[in-house]
Amino acid sequence: MKRHSHTDHGDLQVGKLPSLPHVLVELLHCCQQDSATFQSIADIISKDVAITARVISMANSPFYYRGQTINSIEKALFLLGLDTVKTIVITASVQQFFSSFNTTRIQYLKQFWAKSLFCALMARTLAKLTAYAQPEEAYLTGLLLNLGELVLGSNYADQYRQVQDLIADNPRDKQIELENELFMTNHCEVGAWLSQEWGLSEFTGDAIRYHHSPLDTVLDAHPLVKILYLSNQCATQLMLSSGFAENPLDSFGEADNACYEAADQLFDLTASLTHEIALQVHTEVSKVAESMGISLEDNGGQDDSKRIRLAEQVRNIGLIQSTSLYFQNAHTEADFLLQLKETSDLLFGFKNAMLFQLDSAGAHLSAVKSSTDNQDIRIVLQANRSLVATAAMEQKILSSVDQSVFSGPLPVVDQQLIRRTQSPEMVCVPLLFSEQLVGVLVMGHSSSPAAGTERLLQLFAAQVAQYWQQVKVHGEDFERGTKAPSQAELSEYKNRVNETVHEANNPLTIIRNYLQALSHKLGNDHDIQNDLDIIKEEIDRTGQIIMRLKDLNEVQKHEAKQVDINGEIRSLAQLYESSLFLTRNIQCQLKLDNAITPQQTNRNSVRQILTNLLKNSAEALQDGGLVTITTTGHVNVNGKQFLEVLISDNGPGIPDTIMKQIFNPVSSTKGKHHSGLGLSITRNLVTELDGSIRCRSTREGTEFQILIPDTAES
Repeated sequence: MKRHSHTDHGDLQVGKLPSLPHVLVELLHCCQQDSATFQSIADIISKDVAITARVISMANSPFYYRGQTINSIEKALFLLGLDTVKTIVITASVQQFFSSFNTTRIQYLKQFWAKSLFCALMARTLAKLTAYAQPEEAYLTGLLLNLGELVLGSNYADQYRQVQDLIADNPRDKQIELENELFMTNHCEVGAWLSQEWGLSEFTGDAIRYHHSPLDTVLDAHPLVKILYLSNQCATQLMLSSGFAENPLDSFGEADNACYEAADQLFDLTASLTHEIALQVHTEVSKVAESMGISLEDNGGQDDSKRIRLAEQVRNIGLIQSTSLYFQNAHTEADFLLQLKETSDLLFGFKNAMLFQLDSAGAHLSAVKSSTDNQDIRIVLQANRSLVATAAMEQKILSSVDQSVFSGPLPVVDQQLIRRTQSPEMVCVPLLFSEQLVGVLVMGHSSSPAAGTERLLQLFAAQVAQYWQQVKVHGEDFERGTKAPSQAELSEYKNRVNETVHEANNPLTIIRNYLQALSHKLGNDHDIQNDLDIIKEEIDRTGQIIMRLKDLNEVQKHEAKQVDINGEIRSLAQLYESSLFLTRNIQCQLKLDNAITPQQTNRNSVRQILTNLLKNSAEALQDGGLVTITTTGHVNVNGKQFLEVLISDNGPGIPDTIMKQIFNPVSSTKGKHHSGLGLSITRNLVTELDGSIRCRSTREGTEFQILIPDTAES
């Protein structure tokens, strides 16, 4: 085994990283649908580390590079195109089928998958909470955070299995040490090296590199580094408590939990809010796992069934790709019908296939004539009138063996078709092109189709429909001696709209760059800056529409419960009077409206808001002072009822330079152990409660006003 220095990873093989068969089965099924979209494929890919790594790597390769690093999965898929992405998925599935890693370490892969998805979702949630500008970058970084483990595990399977066994009881203390000892590198360094190779941002690489560092070394790091550090701490705590199985947070809430300490030190987040966020993210991971049939507990039987399904999918892909060679050489209707009979016999043993096409009026199915059979056969498109028509109307594969449609004798037309196939029975398969019915394939068989054949039949029917449309469009040109278009030309035609959209982004990028340069030349104080900002915002909005990105700022609603606002204030005031206020000789005065009733809102968010503002006041009063908390019920604002909470102090006030961006994430003025994100988080939490927050500050002191909807009134 070759040992690596921290700067030499070039001989590591990273092209065949394993994925869960459960994910690959979902991806293959999605890719094989005519209705597959960027979004539907992106939703599945974004939940798997190995496929995401392949997509991001290729999108940032010299062949596809367009002058801007791709740091989101959606953008990568759009740049590569659906056909390329489908090829990546199929290639990964075939490689996985012949890989031994998956079959021997399936339980490890499931835990790795869950931890990676947890880190990604947690990072995106924290990014939104702390107003980090690129939550999707945080998600991607979280997904790739432990990619180095897969690389080391794939390259050195036996040795890395020893590492996993040794760190099972305490991964935080031993993992990096053991990896360095065995490989002269560790998964953090390997992951950071890959992010650099793929052209991802420097901060993405740092977040991966330092996510196992001591807490006190990342206190002043870039926000992305801190977000991923906390995400990993929470994921690690879950692994230590009970893994990602059901009810994982029973032991997660211990007071000495390392992730609570990290949340407090990095973002001033309370343990209760951190616990709630972690619980929400874990619930989301569990829902995704359930939707994909992934049991996070050791379930050998279910895992075996997924491997069998993956094997069937890979087999189907190979069979369909091999038959495509037959149809590619069929340029006329006569050639096509001949190839259709041969391929249906080769794949299924079905005899004398016949093709019925839908007429322009959509009322009849007519048999396509061949050189050996030129009789007119027309079937009325009406359900329960014939087996052929019923299969077309219901868009369902039907066999004459199945008596669910006709319990008695088959209609005469069906009996005639069976005799024409020279077989005891027949199967009718609807043909769909772009999700529209174009015909029915009728084939003779001697018994019911074998188990597991239906999916292959569907893929074969989709292939027949695609090539039949090609023959109908270009057959006459070929007869006149014109060369039929290649498959690449047809693919280009189908994707013309997507390519046009892609090219439209290039001039938008150029325009925005020129606006940025013009803005810099004019200076921040120029009168036209507001106009330039509006133009840039509209350009960005246009680009987002063109890219068809989903809204990245979707607000997550927290669970609402009955909360005694005054009771929470009294509780926190008592806590601070015996701690932070006591050490700084600060007096606390409460003026509470006792008529306020309990509210249907989020308790942890309310406590976090109050905690942030009280800490803010205490830090402004270094040598004693007064903090006053006032509540008022039945405050009417534009016809709506609110509760008002005022937190004021008699400190020196907030400088004008800070007031201008009081709720924006900025560099803290309170020392190196402060994140500068407290008020930004506070604003976001108030907004999530459908409330508002304002700040007034003079030389005599500062006052924060929070308005929370009065749910008792509503």
